Amino acid sequence: MLMPVYNAADYIAAAIGSVLRQTYQDLELLVVDDGSTDRTEAVVAAITDRRLRVLPRPRGGIVAALNAGIGAARGELLARMDADDIMTPDRLARQVAYLDRRPGVVACGTDYELFGSMSGRVRMPRTPAACRARLLFGTCVAHSSAIIRLDTLRSAGIGYRSEYAYAEDYRLFTELSRHGDLANLPYVGLRYRVGEVQVSAVRQVEQRAVTLRIMRENLAAHGISTVDGDALARMIWLDRRGPAAALSYLYGEAPRLVGVAGRAAGAHGVRTAVRLVRERLNTALRPRAEAEPAEQPVGADDAR
Repeated sequence: MLMPVYNAADYIAAAIGSVLRQTYQDLELLVVDDGSTDRTEAVVAAITDRRLRVLPRPRGGIVAALNAGIGAARGELLARMDADDIMTPDRLARQVAYLDRRPGVVACGTDYELFGSMSGRVRMPRTPAACRARLLFGTCVAHSSAIIRLDTLRSAGIGYRSEYAYAEDYRLFTELSRHGDLANLPYVGLRYRVGEVQVSAVRQVEQRAVTLRIMRENLAAHGISTVDGDALARMIWLDRRGPAAALSYLYGEAPRLVGVAGRAAGAHGVRTAVRLVRERLNTALRPRAEAEPAEQPVGADDAR
């Protein structure tokens, strides 16, 4: 289990506790402290469990911390969780059992539940085909819910890439998909804290730019290279609110999105695009105070 942390003293004890209380006990929790300047070090040091290992390092950012964790990890599987989230008790047991039954799956995640400033369940794509279609337009696995075959990362030379910072997980799962299947279990394995300090809230411009870059690369790999970044951004994000904005999107960008997805991934692509369109319309028609964060990785495809 890999948990990078930077200044999460208020939350990390609960996060660590949820890992150590897993029904699956044969684990090591590797906490990579990326130069925290608050009480994080003291909070972690007060937890006495032989399965907890701390890797302190100078401040280098999330990408460097994650790669340090990959290098230091032991075992066959690498599970992920952030230092402000909470695991449900049987998440690891379910994921390990799933991977044992499906050697062709190189990573899997779960649905997750929002808490903090928002609430609700986010349903992720289930099958490998649905995940491949979802990767055209965003990550198909919630990063903090993932469990990955460590030997695949190492044998294929896959890691988190600094040139894709702010969407490094999206790029990682894109690379993993070239070496095996991705999937998600249909249950809530993670409680995901929503606050104002997340990358999606404070680095939206940078995150969108990197996300668009990955989308265009993924579409090009499926033979779609004629969609420019501005057009794709209009298809994917609908920041305006109200019925007029929803109608404009429905009759303008939505058909283009469905067409692009269908050409790239067939029926699974169409289903992915239709679900994304529905989410965007729902967001536009809800009061702003009730709408999900713009970059929240909501959305999934069919479970068949």
